[in-house]
Amino acid sequence: MRWRRQPTAANAPEPIPYAPRDRKTDTRRGRRDGRKRIPSFTTLTEQLEAQARVSTPYQEELSHAGMYRINEQHRRFLTRITETRDEIARLRGALDTDLEMIERARTALTEKQAELTESELQPRNYQELPLTGTPVLHGRRAAMRDQRIAAARAELARCEAAADGRRQAITTATARIDHEFALVQAGARRLADYYVLRIASYWDAVVQTHPDGRNLSTALPIVSLTLPSWVDATCQDGVITLPAPAGMPPTEE
Repeated sequence: MRWRRQPTAANAPEPIPYAPRDRKTDTRRGRRDGRKRIPSFTTLTEQLEAQARVSTPYQEELSHAGMYRINEQHRRFLTRITETRDEIARLRGALDTDLEMIERARTALTEKQAELTESELQPRNYQELPLTGTPVLHGRRAAMRDQRIAAARAELARCEAAADGRRQAITTATARIDHEFALVQAGARRLADYYVLRIASYWDAVVQTHPDGRNLSTALPIVSLTLPSWVDATCQDGVITLPAPAGMPPTEE
């Protein structure tokens, strides 16, 4: 029986070992169906001529079981990343606040860097009256200005550091989702290969006991599973983009 492996990445994990219990079940069901002439060669020929999908109840059972397990991987993945997505949303909201604070800090620094005005150079109390117009009073005001500038720069640096830390946290969290999704996709392909192998083994057993086995073996199509669209989706920065149907823009989950 011919069977088709699902497309896999170069670094895909090893195939799932064929469980002895599954092998025994698939072989037993195949031999039983073969002895019962399932499918009949006449029916098979008619299906092939009509270009209909060739299948049996047990193949459908295996196909549905495989698709269920594959989509269950996706459901569990979405459940696992719920907290991470919530964390990313919180971090992005905090980053928006950080950026606003940075703008305010920059504005404040610009204001603090303004040259001293005539008003600022005037005495502020009776003790400073004798210093009016002297370098001493000017130096005192300049020192105060420098302190204000230094404090404004420190505040700006603090705001920028907070934003950088937030960006790094977002990058780490989204990378976690991207990596997890790649693992789930690889696992889905492994499961698809596994169930294709089970179906192929079942058909091999059918052919062995079917009265029309020789003719049946040459008429059977290649066994494969149509993977759900999310298996070929891309995940970047925590955003899953499904492949677009022909002529349609991509959609995001």
